[in-house]
Amino acid sequence: MPLSAYAGILMWRNEGLSTYHFITDIMDTIRQGVGIPLHRRENPLRNVGSGAYQALRQDIAVREVCSSLEKSYLNDRIGKPATGRVAVVTGATGGIGQALVRRMIGCGYQVIILSRQAQVDMPGVTPVVCDLTNMDSICQAAGTITRHAPQLDVIVHCAGIITPRPVGQMGTQEIADQIAVDLTAPIELTNALLPAMRRGGHIVFVNSMAAVFPLAGSSVYTAAKFGLRGFARALEQELRPRRIQVSSIYPASVNTPMLRHEMDAGGSIYNFIDQPQEPDVTAQRIMECCERSSREIFSSVFDKLFTHACLASQGLLNLSLPVMKILGRMGYRTYKRRASRN
Repeated sequence: MPLSAYAGILMWRNEGLSTYHFITDIMDTIRQGVGIPLHRRENPLRNVGSGAYQALRQDIAVREVCSSLEKSYLNDRIGKPATGRVAVVTGATGGIGQALVRRMIGCGYQVIILSRQAQVDMPGVTPVVCDLTNMDSICQAAGTITRHAPQLDVIVHCAGIITPRPVGQMGTQEIADQIAVDLTAPIELTNALLPAMRRGGHIVFVNSMAAVFPLAGSSVYTAAKFGLRGFARALEQELRPRRIQVSSIYPASVNTPMLRHEMDAGGSIYNFIDQPQEPDVTAQRIMECCERSSREIFSSVFDKLFTHACLASQGLLNLSLPVMKILGRMGYRTYKRRASRN
C-alpha cells in the first residue's frame, strides 16, 4: 500500500471526520462508477481540505483504471485455446468449481477433478476419487493423477468448508474437518503434485476475505484461511527459480449453496455488505488469475486497502464493525427479498 494510503487512513481523525463518513466515502469513491449508492449525506468528504486523503482517493482511482485496462486485455486472452494444458481442480463439484471447470474445458484444458464420488455428471473431465479430510486418500489421489498426467500446468485449490460456531461450542470433528479441507489438504496436495508441475506452471489458491479480515463466530475457518495465505506467500518465494507462479484470489461472498448453508448455520452478516457475486463471475476471475503473474487478487482495490488497514489497526477495525454490521444487515434483507422472488 502506498504511503499516501497509510497517511489518509491515519489522518482522518485529525480532520474531525467520523468513522462512518470515512468508510462510506471510500466506498462511494470505489463504487461510484457502477452506480451503487450506499448512503446519502450533505457534506461529502471532498469538501475537507486533507491533502493526504485526497491523495488516497486519487491513488485508488488510478489503480481502478489500471485494473480495468488490464482486465480488458485479459478478456481478449481468456477463451483462446489452451490445447494440451492440464489442470487439476479441487472443489470442482461446488458452485464456483463447476463454473470454473466449464470455462477451462471451453478453453481447451484437460481437467482432472478430485471428488468423493467415482462418477460425476461433468462431461469432459477426468474424476479422481479423493477425500480431502483423509491424508492417505490425498496421497493416493496424487499418485493416480501423476500416472494419468505426468506433467501438470495448473493446480486450482477451490475446495472449502465452513461451520460457523462460537469457540466453546465447537465439536472436535468440526474443527478437524475445517482445518483439513481449508488448510492441510491444499498443502498436502501441493506437496505431492509439485514434482509434476511444468516450469512456467501456475498454482492458484481460492482463498477468502476471512484470510485478511477476522470473522467472529468462524474462528477456525479464519485461522485456516490465514494459514493458507501464509503458505501461498512462502511457496511463491520458493518456486520463483522454477518460474512457477503462485497466486491467491480473495473473492467477496459468492452466491453458492455453501453461502446459504453458512448463513443457515449463523454465518457472518458481513457477507452481505455487497450483494454476493454469481459463481461465474468468480470463475472468470480465477481464469484471469491463471493467465497472469499476480500474487494476490482481491475483488476491488477498496477490499484490499481496507482489510489491510484493519489488520494494521485494531482500533480502526473496532470502529468500523458497527457500520459494517448495519450495511450487512441491509444487504442480507435485500438478498432474501430477491431470493424469495426467484
